[in-house]
Amino acid sequence: MKSTEDLVGEIVTVRTIVGEELMGKLEGLASNKTILELHGLRVVTLDPDGQIMMLPYTLTGQDEVIGLPTRHVLSIVQSTPEASEGFQEDLDETPNQAEGPADLGEDTFSL
Repeated sequence: MKSTEDLVGEIVTVRTIVGEELMGKLEGLASNKTILELHGLRVVTLDPDGQIMMLPYTLTGQDEVIGLPTRHVLSIVQSTPEASEGFQEDLDETPNQAEGPADLGEDTFSL
């Protein structure tokens, strides 16, 4: 079993104490090893057809690296090669800040 320090630089899967499954690239440990610094953090979930999908951890946040306190972590392991590949593809498809805001279409909501 690898230690958390051994996983720095790897794509990891994190299970939180509330049951969330997260994926991200472990960039490092901060604040006396009490905060995981995760790049490109994603929430792993299932779509209506039962297929695995990943959603950005924050939909409106600007930071690419999120600090996750270790007191919220139940486990952290290296992600499977297939999951790591899907994670990397998801990161490559996500627009970055330099591309500007996403085109959300016309707002047609009215009361």
